[in-house]
Amino acid sequence: MQAKTNPACPNCGSMYKRFPPGREDQYHVFCEECNHDFGRFDALQADYEHVLSELESHLKALHPDETKKP
Repeated sequence: MQAKTNPACPNCGSMYKRFPPGREDQYHVFCEECNHDFGRFDALQADYEHVLSELESHLKALHPDETKKP
């Protein structure tokens, strides 16, 4: 699933997140302002991988000679 690229909370619009203590690989991400649960961190991170991939390919297209290593 590809998430919207807006990192703001859908309830209150806040950009602040908090990561409360939890067991490894089971951390949930919450909005700092209204406590909206964004779900598990690893799932949230996977939803946004496409954004990083698109950005990386765009940067390589803009500067193809800088990606080559001597």
